[in-house]
Amino acid sequence: MSATAALERRYRNLLRAYPKVYRQWHGEELIGTLMAASDPETRRPALRETFALITGGFAARARNARAAGAPWWADGLQLGVLAVATTTFALRVTLIYGFRPIWALGSIVLIVAIIRGWVRLALPLALIAALDASRFLVLHNDAWQVADFGPAYVEASNILPYWLIVAGLAVLAVRPGKGLPTRSWAWLLILGLCWGLQFVYPYYDGSLTWMLFRAGVEVLVLSAALWATVAVRDARWALAAAVYLIPGLTYLGENLSMHGRKGFAYWGLLTLLVLASFVAARRTRQKV
Repeated sequence: MSATAALERRYRNLLRAYPKVYRQWHGEELIGTLMAASDPETRRPALRETFALITGGFAARARNARAAGAPWWADGLQLGVLAVATTTFALRVTLIYGFRPIWALGSIVLIVAIIRGWVRLALPLALIAALDASRFLVLHNDAWQVADFGPAYVEASNILPYWLIVAGLAVLAVRPGKGLPTRSWAWLLILGLCWGLQFVYPYYDGSLTWMLFRAGVEVLVLSAALWATVAVRDARWALAAAVYLIPGLTYLGENLSMHGRKGFAYWGLLTLLVLASFVAARRTRQKV
């Protein structure tokens, strides 16, 4: 394979970072510009070009991920509710041991309803899940013996995510004439990925490996939210990150004595990333 052909193939692979529609409209033009500016003997893109194409693709996907016709706050709130729902049901619904089929099926239907904007289905399901999860604390398990189909908690930090989902969906449900934004089916891949982790960490037992893995993913995702905020030029991703962080900060407040310096540093870093996202959203909007 000639150097020119090899370079073009690698450029095309890098362009996969961009959405398909973007590639259809601008792909050939961008390839032509990159090839014209390159050395004929070069077989690999420069590191600087590689980084620029990947970051540009991420920015394009972040802009493309916006729900059509939805204001930034509604889009951000739905993203936050979706993040809380995905992590709550994926990390607390066991597929391997103690499997609860009705609860698992309801979780899948709820997340599909949130993604597709079916608020009349999502809100009742979220309310049922919240009542069932808090039956020991709120209902003392007396009125829900028959509907004992999901996990139950007594700590506020464990129950809060369910009610946070209900509150977010309720706000979106009363949005004048609009309801929930509609998102792509591809968002279900995130749910599948989270549930797939159970085969790697089947117990989520608080082991050091699992805690480091989750911490790394959270820092990476919230850093991506900061980056997406700059690309989109509004606070939708910052709002989504803030909604996601609320249950974690509640857990921190409930268990202050259990956290040392590393724990406070970790939660402080996550909070700092969210605050930085709001600051970035404000500054980028002022420049527009």
